[in-house]
Amino acid sequence: MGPGGIATIICAVSLLVIAFALGYLIVRVGRLFSEIEETIKSVNKIVHTTENFTEKMTDSITTIIEKNAGVLKVLGTLATAFVGKKFSNADRERD
Repeated sequence: MGPGGIATIICAVSLLVIAFALGYLIVRVGRLFSEIEETIKSVNKIVHTTENFTEKMTDSITTIIEKNAGVLKVLGTLATAFVGKKFSNADRERD
């Protein structure tokens, strides 16, 4: 076997190693995309669940406010009076 034959074998082996490396790279990139896709699906599911929860809470609070507007006004007035009384007592104690 002459020098040209050995060079041909070295070249063929080198190309085979490069082909395996490219194949491995393609498989790893495919797995990376699959993992990213799964992560995106999980995030989308969390966002969707949060949106549904927020919508239900908003609807519930709106219903409570609409049905009990009078009671909420009374509670607001009492809370304002209590807070005002608390602060006025604190002002008196400082003097």
